[in-house]
Amino acid sequence: MTEIKINPRYPDIDFLRAKAKKRIPRFAFEYLDGGCNSEVNLRRNTAEIRDVQLKPYYLRDYDKISTETELFGKTYSAPFGISPIGLQGLMWPRASEILAKAAFEHNIPYILSTVATASLETISEITEGNAWFQLYHPVEDALRDDLLRRAAAAEYPVLVILSDVPTFGYRAKEIKNG
Repeated sequence: MTEIKINPRYPDIDFLRAKAKKRIPRFAFEYLDGGCNSEVNLRRNTAEIRDVQLKPYYLRDYDKISTETELFGKTYSAPFGISPIGLQGLMWPRASEILAKAAFEHNIPYILSTVATASLETISEITEGNAWFQLYHPVEDALRDDLLRRAAAAEYPVLVILSDVPTFGYRAKEIKNG
């Protein structure tokens, strides 16, 4: 069994968030921490995930427990991965590359954002062709076609299509921050 190591300075996400807020420039932190359109869905999603209650089953034989899961023909070490975050390099230099490497080393999916600060080719090389690419449909079809051509050439095995909004979200904090 793998030992879980927890940094006592950051035992949960609230401690990490507070540290990030101190270290990251305000405009970048607000982009990372915020959401679109009055942040209604951000608050709703946070509240709904906290309402989920797992029902534990004690006194059972769990000697063969595993968090492995198969997605798109590949077995990953956990049923979660690193989701696409646009402009990661604003938060920390080379954040996309650091997270892609960590995901690869821990065998979990890494999804590269359309508006990442690292190239498709670089992330594919770091993950040995195991990253996924998230396409947020750009306004120009030629740009979309170029991104898809590059993703295919870099042999991305999974294409994640965003269809949550018909256009880029209105982000008031980003407008205020210039």
